[in-house]
Amino acid sequence: MVNNTNYRRQQAHQKVNTPSSANSTELMKAIMEADFFAQDLKLYLDTHPDDKRAIEMYREACKQYKACKAAFEDCFWPLTACSAGMDDDCWDWTDGVWPPKSL
Repeated sequence: MVNNTNYRRQQAHQKVNTPSSANSTELMKAIMEADFFAQDLKLYLDTHPDDKRAIEMYREACKQYKACKAAFEDCFWPLTACSAGMDDDCWDWTDGVWPPKSL
């Protein structure tokens, strides 16, 4: 059986448009930008629910957010409690570079 979490993260690394040597600040910025764009599109779609182009842009922004978040969590630390303990049978909430010094 394939570990779905590892497979998802491998796919995310391929989709993220940041260099593999990106530091935590660069990845965090990409996460925030994708999330902001998705939130902005969500507000637009509240008043324009039939705009097919905006719906597709929203879906892409959500995919980018998820990919950036997965890449960040793979390289550094879990961003949410739900992200911890997903890879192995161990609790990894405190693993990684904790706490972030530059954020």
